[in-house]
Amino acid sequence: MLDVLEVRLLSALLAVGAVIGILLLRQLGLSLRGPQEVRASVPMPRVLEVLWPAVVNLPTVAVFAGAGWPELLYATPLHVSFPGDTAIQVLGFVAFGIGGLLALQAFRHLGKHMVVQIAVARDHRLVTSGPYARIRHPAYTGAILLSVGAGLFFLNLVFLVNLVLVVALATYRARLEERLLSSPQGFGLQYRAYVARTGRFLPRLR
Repeated sequence: MLDVLEVRLLSALLAVGAVIGILLLRQLGLSLRGPQEVRASVPMPRVLEVLWPAVVNLPTVAVFAGAGWPELLYATPLHVSFPGDTAIQVLGFVAFGIGGLLALQAFRHLGKHMVVQIAVARDHRLVTSGPYARIRHPAYTGAILLSVGAGLFFLNLVFLVNLVLVVALATYRARLEERLLSSPQGFGLQYRAYVARTGRFLPRLR
């Protein structure tokens, strides 16, 4: 198992990467507040509107906590240890980094249409570039990888619960989005053709 100092240093690297990603998004002028003019939307239960950002952001909050107070994540009854767990922690570190990069690329390509609300703006266009060329919801895939990475890196069962919630909510949201985007208010047949050649969270096997 990685010692506390190693966890602190690696967490700091991930935290720095998260800060750089946030700054890059701000430089691109991206906002999650939602489109100004909406032609169609799907309402979400209030509890899910609150729960979704919470579970998605928990892994990122954890790396900041790990950089400052790694003992908080290690010294709990929910922390586990087993033979060969150091390799698992390194794998978690890599998975977290990949998840962050994938989410950043998804945000960059979707641009102003990356919003928390499930909605179609009046000037909405179907994005099929970057990770969207193979995956319909790469930002959700990134969120799943971030949760997996945090769980493996910190060896903490809290992130197992978080992972279940992220996967369940991402699947629920993805289904609602796909229903809206394949409707006449969305992109209709164009989106259905896009669905046929792409995977939801992973590239479709040919």
